[in-house]
Amino acid sequence: MKNKVVKKIINICLATTMVVALTACGGGTNEPPAQGSDDAAASTEEAAPVEDAAGGNDVTIRVSTRFSADVPRDSFYRESVEAFNALDNGITVEMDNIGTESDYLDKLRTSFANGDTPNVFIEYGGSRVVDYIEADALLDFTPYYEADQEWYNGFHEAMFDKLQYPAYPGQIWGAPCQAYVLSLYYNKDIFAEQNLEVPETWDDLLDVCEKLLAAGIQPFQVGAKDVWRLGHLHNNITLKTLGGTAPQILADRSVAYDSPEMIETYRKIAELVEKGYLGVDILDTDYEMEKAVYAEEGCAMRWDGSWYISEIFGEDIYEKTGAARMPSIDSEYANVAQGGPSDTWFISKLNKSEAEIEASLAFLKYFTSPEHYAKDNEVAAAIQPVKFTVTADTPPNPLLEEASELLGGYVSVADDLQTYDGESHMLDTVRNALQGIAMGNSPEQCAAEIMERIQERGE
Repeated sequence: MKNKVVKKIINICLATTMVVALTACGGGTNEPPAQGSDDAAASTEEAAPVEDAAGGNDVTIRVSTRFSADVPRDSFYRESVEAFNALDNGITVEMDNIGTESDYLDKLRTSFANGDTPNVFIEYGGSRVVDYIEADALLDFTPYYEADQEWYNGFHEAMFDKLQYPAYPGQIWGAPCQAYVLSLYYNKDIFAEQNLEVPETWDDLLDVCEKLLAAGIQPFQVGAKDVWRLGHLHNNITLKTLGGTAPQILADRSVAYDSPEMIETYRKIAELVEKGYLGVDILDTDYEMEKAVYAEEGCAMRWDGSWYISEIFGEDIYEKTGAARMPSIDSEYANVAQGGPSDTWFISKLNKSEAEIEASLAFLKYFTSPEHYAKDNEVAAAIQPVKFTVTADTPPNPLLEEASELLGGYVSVADDLQTYDGESHMLDTVRNALQGIAMGNSPEQCAAEIMERIQERGE
């Protein structure tokens, strides 16, 4: 499809009121989660029981998430909150759902600065919440897991990766929410019509992109207006360049962000931008527009987390879509990728009463129960952080099985690399610098911007 057609699709999207879908960013280096488990057989006839955590007195808690989009999982969450509020347990949940990542995180940071935090909120974990822990603003879940071993053992062990910190040995600071793997999705019909093989290496990817453009087909249409889109691409380029130790060697600065290896990772993105492989007007295109262009067959490929599968399940584009590994760069690290535990639940104790904390725990036990995840799986089958039994009501999902097999084949997975960094600004710093590449900055300028910010912070 010609670029002018892609632009037309984008313009249509811009003129349409759209909500931004949930994006999950997570990580881990242990065994990937299994889909279902006999260890946690669960009935899905009714929700998990919730005790009267309010002690006979009504209590209201505010829960902040990004579950605002009109997609199955988000809708199921909001319906579940309404069902929870209908229980006679003395707890009322006020939802605060903001879809746009930057708006959500900005509001969350502001709430901690002014002392008016939500009782329960979703974040990515890792170093991004260490400041909150040091300020004694987050609840340590350890004693509650010790008191309720059934709750703790219901999670896959690898899901706690970003909830534990060296400075706080033996402590767990939240509850897993979602899990994922990031894959390359491609239009099988387009690939067949153009006689193309799914790219396995970076050189393969460049070759496929060039052939698609020559045929008048846009390879990608990236929604780079949402800064995490180039961030996720860079995560995978870096993991497949440096290997599974990338989060650690970047965090301890044994590999600098202006090293030759890292400059080469920025160069790879710059090449995709310069050659037009990532699409047109990418800084004016957001995540929702990106998905819409792909659904209309305005581009042939896109990378995304496995949450995307539940969003397109049952749609025409689902049947045309295949899932593959992100292309390898160093063959030694072909089995390394972005994925693992995703969004995580936290409880704020800043200016919160004991009744609010108990109500917050009751809310999370409900929403992280095998029963809840079994029902969630019926409407939005996904890679889940909790052991549960797949029910007969869950429709077959071959594309999800394909993605799950990809995850199972990796020897190491990691989240956004900067979530492992001791400096909580690093995720924003790197993502913002990558945006500069889309504006025409050189790889060296990208590296200098990151290093300048690190030096400003006195590292």
